Amino acid sequence: MTTHFNPDPSAFTYIHRVCYSDTDAAGFVYHGRYLEIFERSRAEWLSQRGLSPTKLINEMNIVMPVRELTMNFYKPGRLDDILYIDQVIEHRGRTQVSVKQTAQRKLPESEELQVIASAVLHIVCVDTNTLKPKAWPDGLFLAESH
Repeated sequence: MTTHFNPDPSAFTYIHRVCYSDTDAAGFVYHGRYLEIFERSRAEWLSQRGLSPTKLINEMNIVMPVRELTMNFYKPGRLDDILYIDQVIEHRGRTQVSVKQTAQRKLPESEELQVIASAVLHIVCVDTNTLKPKAWPDGLFLAESH
C-alpha cells in the first residue's frame, strides 16, 4: 500500500526514526512498539495545541484512555527507517473519538510513501474524579475537519 507524499499544512505528521530498541531479533520493528510510537504521535499532537497529559489532568480533570484498538501490519519496518505517522479523526462523539493512525515510510529513491502499519483507536474522555465519561473540552479538535 502506498500513497504520494503531499504534505498538507493543516495535517499533523509525526516523524520517528527506527532505532535498535524498536526492533526484534529479526531486525524488524516489534509489533508492540507501534503502540508506543503512535502514542508519542498523539502526545505531540496535543503539544502542538498547547496541551499535555499533565495539563489535561491538572487543569481539565480529564484522562484519555484507549477503550479499544485494531491494528494491521502490511510490511515490516526496519532499523533506520524514517516513519511518518499520520493521524486522522475518523469519528468524534460527545465523549469518544476514533483516531486512525498510519505508519508510512518513503520508498527508496522516491517521494512515494508505503504504508507499513495502521491502527484505529477508540479513545474516551474520562473525568478524573468520577472516572465516568465526560464531554470533550471545547476547542480540542478545532484544527480537525470533522
